Amino acid sequence: MIALTLLGCGGSFLFTPFVGLAIYILYAVLRPQFLWQWSLPEGISWSLYVALATIVATLVRGFARPRPVPGRWPPSPLQLTRLHVAFLAFGVWIVLSYGQAFHPAAGEAHMIEYGKMYVMFLVGIVVIRTVPQVWILVLIYAVSLGYIAYEINFLYFAYGYLGIVRNGYGGHDNNGAGLLLALGVPLCACAWEAYRGWYRWGFALLIPVILHAVMMTYSRGAMLAIVLAAPVWLLRGRSDTRKLKLLVAIGVLVLIPFLAGPEIRQRFFSIGDYEVDGSAQSRLTSWTIGLRMAAENPLLGVGVRNSSLFTYDYGADEPGRVIHSQYIQLAADTGFVGLGLYLAVTILALLDLQKVIRAAQPRTDLDSTRAYAAAVGIQAAIVTFLIGAVFLSCEAFEPQYYLFLAATQLRLAYLSANHPTPPLPRRDWPLVPSQPLLARTSL
Repeated sequence: MIALTLLGCGGSFLFTPFVGLAIYILYAVLRPQFLWQWSLPEGISWSLYVALATIVATLVRGFARPRPVPGRWPPSPLQLTRLHVAFLAFGVWIVLSYGQAFHPAAGEAHMIEYGKMYVMFLVGIVVIRTVPQVWILVLIYAVSLGYIAYEINFLYFAYGYLGIVRNGYGGHDNNGAGLLLALGVPLCACAWEAYRGWYRWGFALLIPVILHAVMMTYSRGAMLAIVLAAPVWLLRGRSDTRKLKLLVAIGVLVLIPFLAGPEIRQRFFSIGDYEVDGSAQSRLTSWTIGLRMAAENPLLGVGVRNSSLFTYDYGADEPGRVIHSQYIQLAADTGFVGLGLYLAVTILALLDLQKVIRAAQPRTDLDSTRAYAAAVGIQAAIVTFLIGAVFLSCEAFEPQYYLFLAATQLRLAYLSANHPTPPLPRRDWPLVPSQPLLARTSL
C-alpha cells in the first residue's frame, strides 16, 4: 500500500497523471481498507493522497497538447462527448435535488461519494487519451475483482467462513458485493481472449473463482445478472475462440453448483419462488412505494436518499426501508428527470462501445485487438451491472461510473487514432481578370 500510494503520487508528476488515476481506480474497486483491515493502520486515507496528487498533476501538466501523429488528426487536449455532457447534467441535477431535499443531512454521505467520483471523472476526461490506458483499466478491474474473489473463496474452503453474507464488502451489503464481483466475469473473459501467451489462462481460471464468490454472497440478483448478460460476451469475439468460450462456460456452469454448498444451491434455485419469498415481496412493495413518491415529486424528487425516510409512512414493512432498485430509487430521490439523465449516460456509454466494436472488429493490429476486447468486456460489465441494479439501490456505486468513463474515452482514443487527417478545405480562387485592374477602375 505504501509503494502503490507513493507510485500514484510521484508517478503523476514524473510520468503522467494517468498513473495516479489508475491507482485511485484500483483503490476504488479493490477497497483495500476492507480487504486488509487486520493489517493496515487506521486513519490513513490512502486514496485521498493519490487523488490530491493526481488532481494537482493534471492541473499542472494534464492539459498539455499531445504530440501530433503524422497522418492523423491531432487530438485536442480536452474533447467533450455527449456522454460527458449528459453526465455533467446528471451531476447538476443531483445537486439541485439535494438542495431542495426535505432532510438534506440524510443524503450528505451520498453527496460526498458523488463529489469524489465527479472530481476524478473530470480528471479522467483530461488524462485518458489512448487505447493502452483504457486496457490498463480493464486489467485493473479484472485482477482486483479476481483477487477479492480469491480471498472470499480461501476463507470459505480453509475455515468455512461465509462472512460476506452478513458483512458484505467495501461498504456494500451482500447484494452490492455480489454485483461488484459479477463485473469481473466478462472482463476476465475478454482479457483471456485478447492475449496469446500462456498467462492468458490465469484470467480464465479467475472466472470460476469469481462465479463461486458471487454465489457465496447469496445475491440472487447478481447471479441472474451474470446469466442474462453472458451472451453479450460469449457470442462475440474471434471465431476460433467463440466455440471454446461456449464450451468453457457450459463446463463452469455445470461445475459450480457441485462446488457450492447445499445452502448456496438452495438460495440460487429459489429465484423462481418470489411469490412466497419475503425478501422478493418486500422489494415489490418498495418498488410500488418508490413509484408513488416519484409520481408525486416528478421534477426533483424528495431529495438525495430521502426516500427511505418516508417509505414506512407509505406502507413499507419497517422504518428506513430502501427501495431496492437503482432506477426507482433515482426516480424517487431525484425525480424522473434525474432518472432520465442517468439512463442517457448508460445508453450513450453502450453506443460509444458499439462504435468501437464495429470499427475494431475487422482489424488485426494490437490497438484494434485490445480496443475490441476492451469494448466488449466493458459493455458486458455495464449490462451486467444494469441488470443487477434492478434489484439493488446502488446509485452511488463508484466503479460503475469509471466504466462509463472508460467507454467514452475508448471511443475518443480509438476512433481519433484511426481517423485519417481530413483534407484541407477547398478554396475557390477568383478567376484572373482579363483586363488590367486600372482599366476596369478608370473613369
